[in-house]
Amino acid sequence: MKDEPVHPQGRNEIEEHRDEQLIDDISHELEIIENNRNNDENPDWDGSESELVADDDAEEYEIPETGIKISYSLTENEMYKCLYHSRLYKTKGKRAVLQTVIFALAGVIFLLTYFLTNSQYNVYNLFFGILCFLMIAVIWLVPHFHMKNLAKIMADGKNIDAEIYPTHIDIGKDDGAWSVELDGKAEIAEFDGIIMIYDDDRSFAIPERVIEPEVYNEIKAILLSGTMPEEISN
Repeated sequence: MKDEPVHPQGRNEIEEHRDEQLIDDISHELEIIENNRNNDENPDWDGSESELVADDDAEEYEIPETGIKISYSLTENEMYKCLYHSRLYKTKGKRAVLQTVIFALAGVIFLLTYFLTNSQYNVYNLFFGILCFLMIAVIWLVPHFHMKNLAKIMADGKNIDAEIYPTHIDIGKDDGAWSVELDGKAEIAEFDGIIMIYDDDRSFAIPERVIEPEVYNEIKAILLSGTMPEEISN
């Protein structure tokens, strides 16, 4: 029996079908290769090695700091306390007590020598004895009256305006304005209900009475974190 000849049209259909199948197979293989390559270039990422980087444009969108504004005036008594704890006079505290003891002992020795001896130079003992006790008066009374007078002049009832920010304090307005940077260099002291900050040759005092209870802890935290305790000089 002879094989029947294949019709040319049937052969074309078979070849076209094979071509389409081949194209599909190639497309599928290419898709698999592409997927594998993508997986190699972009593996599953869990963030374990990620890090935060600074946005170079962040400053343009930075949120302004929020400050706490206070306005007050110091009383004469508060001003005196501030002056007493300032660096206006070095003869105070332990140093003043030590100097007082030294001058007192010297004065007693000179006066005892004066009363117990009959030397021709005895008058000098009296002079130096009196001088020692005058020096004690100078140590304690002169600074006291000077600071009382200054406190009366400086406590003139003018308001002190201040804005406390996490990084600095703005004090005053216009030409008299100045700032304290809360970068850990300024010193802080607390006494008699007053918080005082020393910045180089200037100082800034806040009576605790003017701080509202709602923001008291926040202000204290800002001031303490941005300063260091006062170094007491004896």
